[in-house]
Amino acid sequence: MKATRNPLLLGALVLVVAAFFSAGFHHWDEHFQILEFAGWKLGLSPASDLPWEFDARLRPALQPAIVVALHRFMALFGTPDPFLLNTLLRLAMATLSWVGAVLLLRGQLRDNPTLHDERLRNWYTFLAFFLWFFVYHAVRFSSEGFSAALFVIAYAAYVHPAKPLRPLQLLGIGLLLGLAFVARYQVGFMIAGLLGWSLFVARHAWQRVAWVAVGALCSVGLGVLLDRWFYGEWTLTLWTYFEQNLLAGKAASFGTEPWWEYFTEVFNRAVPPFSLLFLLPPMLFMAMRRRDPLTWVVLPFLLVHILIGHKEIRFLFPLIAFLPPLAIGGLSLVRDRWWPEMLERRATRIAAKSFVWVHIPLLLVIMLKPADADAGLYRTLYRNYPQAIKLLHNEEHPYHRVASINFLRRPGLQLVQQVEGKWPSDARYLWVSRTSEVPPSEAGSARLVYSSFPEWVTRFNVGGWVDRTDRWYVWELRRSE
Repeated sequence: MKATRNPLLLGALVLVVAAFFSAGFHHWDEHFQILEFAGWKLGLSPASDLPWEFDARLRPALQPAIVVALHRFMALFGTPDPFLLNTLLRLAMATLSWVGAVLLLRGQLRDNPTLHDERLRNWYTFLAFFLWFFVYHAVRFSSEGFSAALFVIAYAAYVHPAKPLRPLQLLGIGLLLGLAFVARYQVGFMIAGLLGWSLFVARHAWQRVAWVAVGALCSVGLGVLLDRWFYGEWTLTLWTYFEQNLLAGKAASFGTEPWWEYFTEVFNRAVPPFSLLFLLPPMLFMAMRRRDPLTWVVLPFLLVHILIGHKEIRFLFPLIAFLPPLAIGGLSLVRDRWWPEMLERRATRIAAKSFVWVHIPLLLVIMLKPADADAGLYRTLYRNYPQAIKLLHNEEHPYHRVASINFLRRPGLQLVQQVEGKWPSDARYLWVSRTSEVPPSEAGSARLVYSSFPEWVTRFNVGGWVDRTDRWYVWELRRSE
């Protein structure tokens, strides 16, 4: 166990760095259905600017409630900075994800004889803490990220306990599973698989499962109460979610894909040919180890998502933490059953080193790059212009991204569409545009205060990538006296 201590600490450092730099959101839902929902409760976002899920009473209030609580706590010390709030949320997610990864690793080291091999143990550790898409996902306060972190902690505590579990511990595990379910209902298939394995494979006493179920039901009840507080009326968001997305076909209206879509997406996105590591060994593991709790947890979740027509790769994010034991477990099966000398072969060592050297640059990019390209623009305008000021724009402006962004905008920042030939008489105002052209000289002197990336970057316009990249320029204009 001591041999793993340094990688665990380094993994914690990687997550902390990513939490600071990975500003913004991966998908619209991460912002609009959490932060903007919380903004409505805080009086920052009007209901008319919220997505359709608000009127449908479809979004669980758990995560917006956490944002509201944190915002009100920060208000005790002054005006809350939404960017500091977001950083704190990412740091909290990094902590939860790291704890889950550590508990799962230690449980596997304790209960999985395969990992007694130092090479497989090192491979597992690298995948568990330094996989670039794990790090990216692990700091996201999205429904997928939050529910996954809670579920992994509960799974590791339940399947790999260091000591026999007591009723209160089982109750706590159930509370975590219930919160994971409330955050993202699809995790219910993983919970069902876990409890099914406990009853039918591990043959645990029904009282053990009952304590877990009681804890989960308590969390579901808490979710209902939070929904009542948030929406101001009794509502069952679980039923509304099922009714709107499946019965009414709302999810399918966003597009449908063939059943194999997830396999091609994983292959293309996880850097081929190394992406085969996350496809072939896990499938072999689940086919050969049908009684393993990993199979019972992962397979139902995966099959349901394959059968649902609308597919997005983020829907599979809750499975990322389980890829290391699945991948290493699959490789160990190959070694034990068909290829005993696999780990000793020179080709295997070259492939492992190649994976690491290809992977490290990707990890560094993920650690240091914002998740959303416009995060820096929002932060610059919020922190540099605390007083009321106008932001002129043409038909397009950065505070509308499928819906209006209010949570990251100061109330004093007035969005004004520029009318051709007419400029405000204000002594100072801002102009935002997609092009680097400075507004007409009669509008006053202009000072560039923000650019999506430094101008020197445009000198490396290999293949015309700069021309194809959306970017913003913001000038501060002052009228000459």
